[in-house]
Amino acid sequence: LRVTEERMRIARELHDVVAHHLALANAQAGTAEHLALANPRQTQQILHDLSGTTSSALRELKATLGLLRQTDDEGAPLEPAPGLARLPELVSSCASAGITVTVTTEGEPQPLSPGVDLTAFRIVQEALTNVTKHAATQTAHVRFVYAGPRLLITVTDEGPPAPAAPEPAKGFGVMGMRERAHSIGGELRAG
Repeated sequence: LRVTEERMRIARELHDVVAHHLALANAQAGTAEHLALANPRQTQQILHDLSGTTSSALRELKATLGLLRQTDDEGAPLEPAPGLARLPELVSSCASAGITVTVTTEGEPQPLSPGVDLTAFRIVQEALTNVTKHAATQTAHVRFVYAGPRLLITVTDEGPPAPAAPEPAKGFGVMGMRERAHSIGGELRAG
């Protein structure tokens, strides 16, 4: 049971890292292609950002896979797990993919345990990835509400669904967000 749970945790982590960064890289490449002739300066900036997106994906993938390869080498350097402190980086990467993200906070921010911090970041990351992939919009809003020991995260967009692909693929994004929320005693509603 523990091995199965750990495999699911690793699968969620790999999905979050790979899906987010590849969706952003795809959006950045598409935007650069669209603007290449009309706005070479903006295209150059997007391509620069694309390089950062892919580098970040490779770093996170290497760190995650490194955990799988570890024996018990306590001296091995590990990149810290991402948390909400990396939210500005996430918002910036969305901007370079053509999505403007606004973030608001209500209530007094409370320190989060490492597990909750990672979960909050990954849920916001996946939600913004879904906006990038599945909504015909250029804006999204992330809202944090701190109420005592509880944190409510709402990610919204005002766009209609993007036109469906001929053969819609069954993804794991919402299921992974739901599993992450449940793993820390929370819940997720998607709609």
